[in-house]
Amino acid sequence: MTAAKVKFLKTARSESRRDGPGGHGADRYRLFFEEANDALLVVNPALNVVVEANAQMAELTGYLRSELEGASLSLITPERGAPAGRSTPLSAEKFKNDGFYEDICISGKDGKLRFISLSVRAVDMGGEAAALCILRDIGAKRNMEREILTKHQELRNAYVELEKTHGELKAMQETLVQSGKLAALGELTAGIAHELNQPLTAIKGFAQEAQTLIKAMATAGPGAEGDRKALADYLGEVEKGASKMERIISHLRGFTRKSTEDFRDTDIHEVINEALKMLEQQFKSRGIVVERRYAADLPHVWANPFQLEQVFINLATNARDAIEAKKERRGKVMITTGHADGVVNVRFEDNGVGIPDHLKSKIFNPFFTTKEVGKGMGLGLSISYGILSKLNASLFAESEAGKGTAFTVRLPVDYRKL
Repeated sequence: MTAAKVKFLKTARSESRRDGPGGHGADRYRLFFEEANDALLVVNPALNVVVEANAQMAELTGYLRSELEGASLSLITPERGAPAGRSTPLSAEKFKNDGFYEDICISGKDGKLRFISLSVRAVDMGGEAAALCILRDIGAKRNMEREILTKHQELRNAYVELEKTHGELKAMQETLVQSGKLAALGELTAGIAHELNQPLTAIKGFAQEAQTLIKAMATAGPGAEGDRKALADYLGEVEKGASKMERIISHLRGFTRKSTEDFRDTDIHEVINEALKMLEQQFKSRGIVVERRYAADLPHVWANPFQLEQVFINLATNARDAIEAKKERRGKVMITTGHADGVVNVRFEDNGVGIPDHLKSKIFNPFFTTKEVGKGMGLGLSISYGILSKLNASLFAESEAGKGTAFTVRLPVDYRKL
C-alpha cells in the first residue's frame, strides 16, 4: 500500500472514531454505522480504496471486514466479461458523485455476483474527499421479478390454451345445436310430410281440373265467360298451394341452417306459433289439445328466432311424449306468456306422466333421457339450456309424477343491457 493510502486511512479512521460533540465519550454515529440493516461502505474515490465497512457489508460479500478495509475496490468489482445480465458492473466512477444507482452487480468472495442498489453521498473526512455508500441487496427482488415473469408467461400460455379450448367448446356447442335441430327435424318428419301433402294434394287436384277444362275448351271452341273464370280460379288455387309449400320449405331451411349470430327483435308469440305448426299434425293424431294464453302487448326480445324456436319445439315435443307415455289417447298442453321487470316468461305445461323426484336433477344432463330406445337422444333440454344461457335466460322445471310437468323460460328483453 502506498504511503498516501496509509496516511488517508489513518486519518479517516481517526476522524470516524473521534468522540462526538459535547464530550459524551461515545461515538453515537458509529453505533448507527455498525448496527445498520444495510451494508455500508466508506470509500476514498481518489485512491479507489475501501476505508471502512460494517458487518452487513461483510455478510453481503463474504469477506471479513479486515479483508475489505484498506482493500482496493477491485476486490468487489466483477471481472470484465462476467455475465451481469441487465445489471451494470460496479466501477470506481460511481463513487465520485452523489447519486443513486439501481441494479448494480458486485462480486463476492465466492466469485458469485450480488445484485444491489447503490446510494452514494460525498462527505469530508479530515480534509479528504470520501464517499459514504449504502448497498442494498436486490437479489431477492430480481428473483421475484423472474418468478413474476415466469408466472406471467405461464398465465399467458394458460390463457392461450383456454382461448383455444373455449373456441373448441364453442364449435362443439354449435355442432351440438345443429345436431339437435336435425334430430328434432327427424322426429317431426311425419308432421312435416302432412303439412306439405295438404297443399300438394290441392295443387294436383286443381291442376287436373284446369287440364280437363282446357281440353274441353279446345274441343268446343272458345268457352263461355264462366269457363275462363273457373280456369283462372283453378290456377289461382295452384299458386296458393305452391306458395304455402314454399313458405314451409323456406321455414325448414331457415330452421336447419347455422344461424348462431342471426339476432334480431323477435316476437315470442310468432316463434311459438311457428314451432307448433311443425307439431300440429302429431298433436292431432294423439288427441292432444293446445291452449294458448298469450299476454297482450308482450315485448319483443333480442334473440335468434330459429334458436328460440328450437327451444320451444323441444319443450313441446317433451310435452307430447309425456302425454303419449300416459297412454290415455288424450291430453292438454297449455302455453302461457307474460312479462315483468324487463323479463319475458314462457310456460309450457302438460298433464303427462311427470318426472320422478329422483330424476329431476338429471334432466338437463346431455344424453339423459327417460324415453324408450329410439325415441330420443336426451339432447333436447341440454341444448335448450345452452341456447338460453347465451341470452342470460334461464329454464326451470316443476313436475309431479303422474300429474304433469311445467317448464318455464325466463328471457330478458335485451340481454345486452344487463
